[in-house]
Amino acid sequence: MALHFVDIVVAMSLQLLLLLSFRYVSFSYCDGAADAHPTLPSRTTLQHPLTPTVASIISETAVDSMPTSANTAASTNASPKHMQSSGLVVPIVLGIDGGTESIRASFFNAHTGHPIGQSYSCAYETYRPNPGWAEQHPEEWYDALCVAVKGALASIDGEIIDTPEDDDDDVNVHHDDENLDEEEGSKQQQTYILKSLCIDTTCCSVVALSSTYTPLRPCLLWMDARSAKEAKLIMDVVKRQVDAAVTASKSSASDSEEEEEEEEEEEENFNKMLLSHFPELRINSAGRGPISAEFLLPKSMWIKQNEPHIWNQATVMCEYQDYMNYRLTGRMVASGCNAAVRWHHDGWEVVQKKKMENGTDGKVISGKDDDDDNIGGVSEDEHRGRPMRLYKALNIEELANKLPKTTLAMGDTVGGLTSKAARDLGLPVGTKVVQGGADAFVGMIGLGTVRPGQICLITGSSHLHCLVTSNADSSSPGTWGAYRGAPLPHLNFSEGGQSSTGSLIRWVRDMTCSGGEGESYKTLDEEALAIPPGCDGLVALETWQGSRTPNTDPLARGALLGLTLSHTRAHVHRALLEAVCYGTRSCLDALENASASSVAAIESNEVVIAGGATRSDLWLQLHADVTGRTIILTENADGPLLGCAILASVGAGIYSSVEEAVESMVRRERRIEPRPEVKKLYDQLYKEVYLKVRPSVTNVFHALANLRGGDGSVDASDIERNGATKITPIIISPSLLASDWSDIKGEVQKCLDAGVPWLHVDVFDGVFLDSPHALTFGPYMIESIRRRFRDRPELVLDVHLCVERPERYVGAMAGAGTTRLIFQWEAMGDEINSAAAFARYITSLGMKCGISINPETDVTVIYPLLDTGMVDVVDVLAVEPGFGGQEFNRVAIQKIEMLRRYRDENLIPRGIDLKILVDGGINSDTSSCAIDAGADILVAGTALFRNPKGFEEALSELQERG
Repeated sequence: MALHFVDIVVAMSLQLLLLLSFRYVSFSYCDGAADAHPTLPSRTTLQHPLTPTVASIISETAVDSMPTSANTAASTNASPKHMQSSGLVVPIVLGIDGGTESIRASFFNAHTGHPIGQSYSCAYETYRPNPGWAEQHPEEWYDALCVAVKGALASIDGEIIDTPEDDDDDVNVHHDDENLDEEEGSKQQQTYILKSLCIDTTCCSVVALSSTYTPLRPCLLWMDARSAKEAKLIMDVVKRQVDAAVTASKSSASDSEEEEEEEEEEEENFNKMLLSHFPELRINSAGRGPISAEFLLPKSMWIKQNEPHIWNQATVMCEYQDYMNYRLTGRMVASGCNAAVRWHHDGWEVVQKKKMENGTDGKVISGKDDDDDNIGGVSEDEHRGRPMRLYKALNIEELANKLPKTTLAMGDTVGGLTSKAARDLGLPVGTKVVQGGADAFVGMIGLGTVRPGQICLITGSSHLHCLVTSNADSSSPGTWGAYRGAPLPHLNFSEGGQSSTGSLIRWVRDMTCSGGEGESYKTLDEEALAIPPGCDGLVALETWQGSRTPNTDPLARGALLGLTLSHTRAHVHRALLEAVCYGTRSCLDALENASASSVAAIESNEVVIAGGATRSDLWLQLHADVTGRTIILTENADGPLLGCAILASVGAGIYSSVEEAVESMVRRERRIEPRPEVKKLYDQLYKEVYLKVRPSVTNVFHALANLRGGDGSVDASDIERNGATKITPIIISPSLLASDWSDIKGEVQKCLDAGVPWLHVDVFDGVFLDSPHALTFGPYMIESIRRRFRDRPELVLDVHLCVERPERYVGAMAGAGTTRLIFQWEAMGDEINSAAAFARYITSLGMKCGISINPETDVTVIYPLLDTGMVDVVDVLAVEPGFGGQEFNRVAIQKIEMLRRYRDENLIPRGIDLKILVDGGINSDTSSCAIDAGADILVAGTALFRNPKGFEEALSELQERG
């Protein structure tokens, strides 16, 4: 009893001391620049994790009994829930922005949105192994996050205390940081309670994880364009299926019905049927496509097709966002916003599924790892809101089981910081982690554009233009969306985008300046101010990393047109600034045309802007002049970071809704009006130059992409054939049929080392040749090669299937890692319908498809199959199929010439890409004849592997002929 009395006395004494000390505590905040990068101070007053000292007593006992003061009244902008209390602790939240080049962290007042301390950033590297590719290492994201958060912590002049359980209604907090006594505050430390944190990231940056949630390969960054072919394939497959349905409906129609409608009406009916079968494609220009390589689906298809060993090992396919939340909380969940905008999911449906499972509104979700978050077998109901019919059409149904099972809306609680994450970040264990989403769309919230009719422009390495719409049906060609359930479940928005904007300006800086970063940009802007609008006849295209909208084209590239010797770096800099603004106008115009709900925003002529472009007065004015719209800047132009703070405040219960939080935390500050005379000049340049240049160079860009873009597998040369110039790569494809079978590994390695990764593998069973030597490789050999060289993604395995009942082998070859399956026309009974069905089967399994014809077969019989677009290679056999070492049959030359003419006259104008492969009898003499006739690919076996001169010298001779 005596001991208990002593405890009470000690506790009362400590509390009295605390009350006396707090009398002299005042409050201040450091309003640091959003992009400052302070160095870490040598001394810090932060204690993490907290020990049971005075700080823990404050958080658990003393705070509840603190007296209030009329002189520290609550902010008039705060929610009514907190206006009654005015204590001595300031609630804060942590916003984290994972961008393309770096990750940033900043603390904010949880009520007003004012920054606390300074933001801190840490860069990570982007790797570009081939043109059009862009990769990052997920582990580097997390390492950079730890540095950024600790840097932001060190910039706070005060102490963060832990948050007690269920403190939302009990802790007396001070949240009006505008009424603090600055003089006293300079003498005393401020005390803060960290309520929650929220992270946004780039989207769609795809990560493949093992069963232990370990990355299996570098991330395919959002701007990675390698899956352009897969993106095109999606629309091709869908349109073929819909076309088949249309044909079937016509054939069953009565004779009394009209046989043919007007062309425009037919196209409209076709599109309606497409959307009835695949409604999720409405977001891609109202179902007309194309689909961008940026989306989750084509990226996943690329991995499945080109890296089957990775695909098979991947238990989870997710995004940067999901991976980071998992590292913080131990929960693997998806963001409803990301799923709606880049996964072809219904953002409303996937979130409602989770809420119905919980029987709650989804606002507060336990941080424990329950069964619902595990990846594995799922029921059909688990796929609610997912495009299962589309997955099935593309033969990638397994993707649904690889995605996170749980999807949370932005502002919902993911869980609490694990002990490891807390140690890594220097934050209290259990700190609430709130769901964020795509950086740009979180930026919409940070700019306050959360009501129908509002437009925002997020700038950075890229530009993003977002129009909030009143419904999800506002879709049209030239725009993406409207996305149902994004950025929040009860909202929808349409989107326009430019892939390379701020990155272009950085390119100019890096190319032309040697000074510091800030000084370099300032100098370039000052020089560009002296250049007149139009840059003395120099015009640029900003599509250096592909085009997103209004013309989706991953193969588009940048350009500078009109260069003369009188142009300077200032001209180039300004031309690129103007080009980005032209592209922005094009995107905004497309959004205006897409949605009736955009009328209010367009008539008000306001675009709220955030991001890197706000640091350049010249660029801001150019945006206003070129687009003809008023540019609005908010007090905090860092939309993504403030958006995270808003979501964190809502998740912590500070505000009941995002709209309520926006009213208190977002403030407009500045308006930039277009200059009438300058706008008039830019109108003329936009209509008469920019809009005409873009379509005029499209074919050139696509030709260049064939030379060195996308897969990066081969180099190319210009070849003049029969008086016509044709830009086509000559590919040497070594045939493993003639290699040393006792050392296949060494033979394949030899080819890769020599820079010829496109290998030809003959799978024969002797059906077309009565010889005991006709038995060759099988699926196990293909699988072994692919597994042994799994770290060589450039390896192409063309499998020539010359067997009886070839349908038996297709599934096995797809699973083994075949890149392209080439089947024999003769095995189809010379029947076009059978061949077309078989080609469709091959492509449905994710492989490319080729057709091969024997020397005696008339080449014209395969023309109808080529017209379908399903076949991208014709294998013209110059020998009998079965074994190597045969002489070249000259009849192949005539077939090659006929195929070349048919392709150039009938296929290329329709956008069908076809390569002509000549197979058999190729050596240094016959190769020239085949090339002159029009061959694109030379399959060589004996001439390479069994040449007395050696493999490398033999290869050089063939390449010289090319």
